[in-house]
Amino acid sequence: MHMWCRPKVGLLMVLGGILFAALLLLACNGGKEETTASPTGTAASPSPTDATPTAEATASPIRPSPVGRIAFTSNRDGEGGRSEDIYVMNGDGSGVVRLTDNPANDRAPAWSPDGSKIAFVSYRDGNAEIYVMNADGSDQTNLTNNPATDQAPAWSPDGSRIAFTSRREGTAEIHIMNVDGSGQTKLADSPAGDSTPTWSPDGLKIAFISAETGEREIYVINADGSGRSQLTNDRADNMWPAWSPDGAKIAFNSERFQHADIYVMNADGSRQVRITTQLGEDFQPAWAPEGSRIAFTSGRDENAEVYIMNADGSGQTNLTNNPAYDGTPAWSPITSSTRGAP
Repeated sequence: MHMWCRPKVGLLMVLGGILFAALLLLACNGGKEETTASPTGTAASPSPTDATPTAEATASPIRPSPVGRIAFTSNRDGEGGRSEDIYVMNGDGSGVVRLTDNPANDRAPAWSPDGSKIAFVSYRDGNAEIYVMNADGSDQTNLTNNPATDQAPAWSPDGSRIAFTSRREGTAEIHIMNVDGSGQTKLADSPAGDSTPTWSPDGLKIAFISAETGEREIYVINADGSGRSQLTNDRADNMWPAWSPDGAKIAFNSERFQHADIYVMNADGSRQVRITTQLGEDFQPAWAPEGSRIAFTSGRDENAEVYIMNADGSGQTNLTNNPAYDGTPAWSPITSSTRGAP
């Protein structure tokens, strides 16, 4: 009897020791299973020159925003579909309202920083002039009153000045004027032609396009006309620069892949990333005031439409869905009057 009991007791002691060791190891690990954690919310860094959104990224929904209206150009109601007018809609494409109604073309809207006014280009006087109106379309006033072509208005961040492109001396050059049209002054001489200015959010710099090297490239200059520097350098046209609201990045369109795509780069020209890859033309980017989305014009639907997307290129969505031309989007600033809009 004792001879059979002793081996069993010994075996139980061994098994008890193994169980005790296992419990001790489990306690030391805090009761957690050891795994290799994969990072969440951190995407792989895209190529410095070309990033193609993944299928999952492209399908992701637009991030919601409590603010925003978009002014744009359309010929949907123009006489015979020929004349263009300025319209405004909510940031989700609803609530489209026509602001100008003129037999001549009105295009290229630009919001004032306080959201109370819109500058635009009008041909109602027989040539392109810079006009300004209230945000509801009232009180449309010619600011430039010059027989030459004046285009591409852009408000300074403090709302006191407007930069624009003018050919009043033959070549396209950047000019600046007060918001009442007074004090029209050329920013800098450029025999190659400078155009499409846009102010940095701090008001210290102006990005623009120049054909100085033969192709249209993006440059930046100090707001006093000094310190000119080149940001892009391609054998393709790079156009329509647009500063992000925090001033850290510039969106633009480039034709380096035989058609226009939207790119984003750092404000110093580094890390140029392609964020649209459709076969149609994507151009004229405009940042949402909170910096999370970009509106742009796209020709992918066989006519120009206003699209929006997240700032990384995902969630590309057609807002206008109209057989007419819709383009040159401009997002309103965040103000008390826009804070409730979609």
